[in-house]
Amino acid sequence: MSVHDYFAQLHRYLVWQTNKMRALERRLRTLEARLQEIEAQPRTSIERIEYKFDQLKVETLEGTLNIGIAPPGAGGTIEDLAVEPVKTVVPKPEPVLMRAIQERVAAYLAKEAPETLKQLEQRYGRRLDDPYRQFILQDIGRQTEERIRFYLQEKAASGYIPPADRDEATENEIFQKVKADIEQSLDMFLKHLPSGGEQT
Repeated sequence: MSVHDYFAQLHRYLVWQTNKMRALERRLRTLEARLQEIEAQPRTSIERIEYKFDQLKVETLEGTLNIGIAPPGAGGTIEDLAVEPVKTVVPKPEPVLMRAIQERVAAYLAKEAPETLKQLEQRYGRRLDDPYRQFILQDIGRQTEERIRFYLQEKAASGYIPPADRDEATENEIFQKVKADIEQSLDMFLKHLPSGGEQT
């Protein structure tokens, strides 16, 4: 390579480099102009937002908390679970039997169920305060009459005819089923209770 070729190549390189620098300078001026336009636009300023949940006041809280005493997959009421809709005459269960089971369930909800609920809280690492526990148990209490009726109707559909006096075996059988439903409902409720849903 001669000296002349070397200088010719150097000249081409300098011309290319000069063109490249001019292109970059034009781009820089364009970007600076855009930046000035953006800075000239009025800004929307959002100051700090503070949420003070401790100052929220709930005047009334109404409704029913359904924590799953109905069997899973039940689309409607418990009556929808009856065996095929065949016209049968089902004798109504003895009111004495119904009342006796309701009393046993109410006693269970008042005495044993709170302890069961606390044990389940420990098992699932949850902490509920007493008013929330009471609310849960009261909600279940409102649903137990339907469950008792369901089991009595189920028993009657299988040919059971209630005696005139107290039937302790049937009373105990249905009470145990309702008690198992309650415990299963509490278990499912606490198992699926989101961490943020805990009440302390």
